[in-house]
Amino acid sequence: MARVSFEGVKRIAIALAWIVAFGAVAIGVSVVLNSLNPVPATSPWWLAANSGGQAIAFLVATWVVGLRLNKHSWDRMGWHAGGAEGLRGRLARGVTLGIVMAALAIGLSFIGSRATVHLTGDWRRWLALAPPLAAGLVAAALTEELAFRGYPLRRLADAVGPWAALVLLSVPFGLLHLKNPNATVFSTINVVLAGVWLSFAFFSYGGMGYAWGLHFGWNAGLALMFDAPVSGYRFQVPAVEYSPGRHAWVDGGAFGPEGGIVATIVLIAGTLAVIGARFRQPRTWLAG
Repeated sequence: MARVSFEGVKRIAIALAWIVAFGAVAIGVSVVLNSLNPVPATSPWWLAANSGGQAIAFLVATWVVGLRLNKHSWDRMGWHAGGAEGLRGRLARGVTLGIVMAALAIGLSFIGSRATVHLTGDWRRWLALAPPLAAGLVAAALTEELAFRGYPLRRLADAVGPWAALVLLSVPFGLLHLKNPNATVFSTINVVLAGVWLSFAFFSYGGMGYAWGLHFGWNAGLALMFDAPVSGYRFQVPAVEYSPGRHAWVDGGAFGPEGGIVATIVLIAGTLAVIGARFRQPRTWLAG
């Protein structure tokens, strides 16, 4: 019995050591790339350039630590290219569901807290801002999926199983957002729940493509469609102007819908949608 326990601890320690090495490589490459970033902070393309550098850094870490050193295939790390849909189809499916969920959260904010969205009609400025902001949100979503799903989630799942792994990585995912503007305990719980939602997507047939699409679709739906804050950050999107309503505990207030109960409801519904028909087969909810 003691031997089994020791072997389990050893397996977890080795997995965590590999994940730390993965993070160290990613941070090192990110520091170098961002130091070479020529895009000024005042440019609308700054977010895309900065997040793009971070995404490249985590891709390099995935290649070095996951593929070369740990001998995991891309498919094992969630990059499923086969099947009827392919990677693009899984990404598109995720984007669609993410946008629908964002719209539902805003709709619930209208009903439950009397939040509002005003149209200003400045669509030329919206069209000018949308491409760089969308590119930035795509890269930011990819960065977080590579950092908290992808190789780390697979490597930890190999050591402790998928259930424990998704919890162990969703908690730091939520805690990382505590430094965001206007973060609260409620918003942190919701971001942890978002990590669980995205982890279920990763372990589903869709893998990284599905999780990345969901993540981007949610963020883009809130920011580009409604000008709502995304995890505390407001992008001042022209043509639309979102205002939170009377009850911050409902619509999230200045943090955005992720800080309120509307996100809790939508994320639970989204998780059930990701699980889909497998809800009737608990043992197959998560891919091994």
